[in-house]
Amino acid sequence: MLTENDYAKWLFNTPGLGSKGVFGLLDKGYSCEEIYKCPDKELRTLLTAKKANALIRHRQNWNFELERKKLEEKKIRFVSFFDPDYPKKLKDIPDPPFGLYVKGKLPDENKPSVAIIGARMCSDYGRFMAREFGRNLSLAGVQIISGMARGIDGISQKAAIDAGGSSFGILGCGVNICYPDENRDVFDVICNEGGLISEYYPDMLPMSGLFPQRNRIISGLADIVLVVEARQKSGTQITVDQALEQGKEVLAIPGRTTDRLSDGCNYLISQGAGVALSTQDVLDRLWGHHGTLTKEKGEERKNNEEYQDTKEEYPDDFEEEPKRSLEEEIADMIDIIPISTSQIMEKLHQKEIDISIPMLMSNLMELTFKGEIIQDGVYYRKRFL
Repeated sequence: MLTENDYAKWLFNTPGLGSKGVFGLLDKGYSCEEIYKCPDKELRTLLTAKKANALIRHRQNWNFELERKKLEEKKIRFVSFFDPDYPKKLKDIPDPPFGLYVKGKLPDENKPSVAIIGARMCSDYGRFMAREFGRNLSLAGVQIISGMARGIDGISQKAAIDAGGSSFGILGCGVNICYPDENRDVFDVICNEGGLISEYYPDMLPMSGLFPQRNRIISGLADIVLVVEARQKSGTQITVDQALEQGKEVLAIPGRTTDRLSDGCNYLISQGAGVALSTQDVLDRLWGHHGTLTKEKGEERKNNEEYQDTKEEYPDDFEEEPKRSLEEEIADMIDIIPISTSQIMEKLHQKEIDISIPMLMSNLMELTFKGEIIQDGVYYRKRFL
């Protein structure tokens, strides 16, 4: 027996109609089933001659049973706007997709979600930050939304998956198409704890014109959009614009003013976007906390029920930080930007850590031997795995 969702899938796939065309028809007081059963003459009063003819031909050629089997074989389901599983967050955006093809799961409405986006041709700095934020947000129970593109998108999603979290790829092609192929490792496992989502029919090949349209779904499913690294004029700006139109908060990770790949982030910050220096900055926005909770603040709020519930759900973020070794302190001061021994010494003194030059050099040699850092002359930088 056919359901309204079956008729919705048929209507949504009418060539030249699209989500706006479908909603336009439904606004006239018809259901999807009624439109399917509507006489040709009546359809021509509802649509332009070109669209009416396309719908009539599409109705003649559509095979409900065959289409159902196609999706079952590929483990894909269709979720229409009227389906109870349709994401509530998408219903609130200006231009919601009428239907979604889903492989795996949809994001859990009861868990926070962050969209991590950025440059495809990213720098070492961008790769590092994408991994850090993708991993740490995932460990804090945050769902990661992105477009599974090369660069920042795929790196952050892989980090989330490796950390055992949930990630959701919003594709500019069919959900059974892996694009780009370099993200095959993400594509093959993302559905275990997350899912692949697209408004495009399965087997739809990627085309440049499809990607800007899907970006509204990325921002729509997220509570916060985080820009890791981007040029000032780039595709990332499209997602940012759509996020702002949807009333979503945008955060950006700052970079050096001389790095063209950080121009987009620095510009967004100058225009009022929130600054994300650490994962905690994002979590504060998600959970309504202002600043990192200290042990003293924790004691003051010990009897607060809401705080206790949050602590139980995200225990790792409230544990007292263990005492760190000298080697760990030194390793934390070395990032992808080369730093000299004198600069490391200055940072140690600022943290009131007294150490001799020979002791510092011994620790640097040990970290180099372990493969955690790389020495470039008198400078040291972090090694990326």
